Amino acid sequence: MEGDFKRDSCAEFALSAMISMIMILLFSALVAGMALMIIEQAFMESRSQSVEQSETLNSIPYVVVFELEELDTTGNTNDRLYIMFKLPYASNTILDTNIKWAMMCDINDYSAAPQTNSQHTLEYSSGDFDAATELTGNAADDAAIDEFVQGTYYHIIIQLSEPDGAGDCDLVGDMSATLVIIVENGRTTELEFYVPTDATAGYDLMS
Repeated sequence: MEGDFKRDSCAEFALSAMISMIMILLFSALVAGMALMIIEQAFMESRSQSVEQSETLNSIPYVVVFELEELDTTGNTNDRLYIMFKLPYASNTILDTNIKWAMMCDINDYSAAPQTNSQHTLEYSSGDFDAATELTGNAADDAAIDEFVQGTYYHIIIQLSEPDGAGDCDLVGDMSATLVIIVENGRTTELEFYVPTDATAGYDLMS
């Protein structure tokens, strides 16, 4: 009888150990499953961010030609810049209104401060690339195209009286300026240039 009791105690202990082991295995499987879900979600978010970042980094205009289109010596009414560009790395088409430009000019204003002979004044003009056309167009037609395609050459004439005649950036001789091109949800590039005193239409601002 005593031997049977001892054997029953061993069986009970073994059964408890087996149940504990099963519970541990189930808990471990549950934890492992949750860990895999977390890792998978992290990789999915990382992949999504990588795709968005790749599109962002690739969406940048490559400027081929940057010239003085016209110089108005009496103001900025007819001041124009000419740009030929393409988007060689864009993975998707880009709306023409989603590429913006802004220009900042440092003007030597001799009339503003005669007591100091000159005063540096920062002026500003801005607009978008809606007027851009393919090279067969005139570079100043809002209705010509609606989006830019990867690898295609385009050109645009930038009017410095933009936006809507309120732009203040006035091209004059002996001045420095910066043209900033911004792709919405994309990258930004800067074109710093100098306009010499003898500059005329067709002057290469990239030289």
